[in-house]
Amino acid sequence: MSIIEHILLFFLLFLFYFLWGKYSSSNKDNVKFWLQAVRPILLYALIVGSRYGWGPDYISYKYRMEHAFSEPDEQIGFRWLNQLINVLGLNYVGGYIVYSLIFVICAFVLIRSYGKQSRYMYAFFVPATLFFVSAAIRQGIALSFLFLAIYFFHQKKWIQTFLMILIGISIHTATLIPVAFICIIYLFFRKKLFDWRITIPLYIYLSFFFDGSSIGFIASYFKYFSLDNKFQNYINEADRWFGVEGAESKYAQSTFALITSSLFYISFIYLGYRSLKLKPNEKIIYIYNTVVFGVLLYRTVFLYEILRRFAEPLVLLYFISISYIIYVYEGNKRYNLIKNGISKVSIDYRVYLVGLLLIVIYHILYWGRFIFLNPGAKFFWNN
Repeated sequence: MSIIEHILLFFLLFLFYFLWGKYSSSNKDNVKFWLQAVRPILLYALIVGSRYGWGPDYISYKYRMEHAFSEPDEQIGFRWLNQLINVLGLNYVGGYIVYSLIFVICAFVLIRSYGKQSRYMYAFFVPATLFFVSAAIRQGIALSFLFLAIYFFHQKKWIQTFLMILIGISIHTATLIPVAFICIIYLFFRKKLFDWRITIPLYIYLSFFFDGSSIGFIASYFKYFSLDNKFQNYINEADRWFGVEGAESKYAQSTFALITSSLFYISFIYLGYRSLKLKPNEKIIYIYNTVVFGVLLYRTVFLYEILRRFAEPLVLLYFISISYIIYVYEGNKRYNLIKNGISKVSIDYRVYLVGLLLIVIYHILYWGRFIFLNPGAKFFWNN
């Protein structure tokens, strides 16, 4: 069982974000919104930033923070951030709180821009991103600026968009990968949805029948890449990270976990498609397509730690699409959708309720275990 403060603090975090998004996030006055947003932002930064020892990178990045002026090979953006933390006189705990603060503020900027559609984005933002930003620490900070890049892109502010991408890359070069996928999907699929009749069967095949270790042959191709940065270490040891021997059994799911996660993703894919057919929105369509592509890629490389990190930034954007699904279907009760050519509204709405129930059940099971049955999770004061 988890320690009591872990249970209380993370239960508070999840509950507060749900309630705040539902009841307090719709303030149209920007100044009042950001004054009110101080509470959830600080709550996230203090709780997530105070964790200790989570993931394989925590201790190494703690060291880098404490030796920011003597780490010669650090990427420039990340080195400058750590040096600023040192100059401010913060220890590693303060540094991790700063990391979390950057991430949550950037996420709020993006979420706020969706207006009424953002009501449930706050609730799903925490579970969608928490594991990634706490395990892939530097990549998580870089992802913050990808959020800002998407925000400025929607505002058609091209210089700011490009600048945010550059900052993200200066923190972690792998930011190029989600940027490339998002750009390609936007260029070719911002108006055309990935059809669930193709993507759901493909997901089922990749989840239940595909041999994940069979992609190990790609290791032989990585030797042709030269990135001239710390990621080059992975390429130099491609057989270890991307070959057959790189497939890690620890990532294999139990039958129950596989079924519940599959029901979640299948529900998401179908309901996302239906909601966007019902109420098309280009700013959501390409995000939805990006997530679906990311989910399929994620299942393909599920057993490979490094390759998973390429897919996870795409998958975690699901918090945007799920909120849009709820936004659209909540409108079903207020508008006569038969006029839009939908003759079986009641059936469609029942399917939505079942799908949403499966999504909620998955989150309750997965994150309930994280909150209550996670004895290894601790905070800096437990160390």
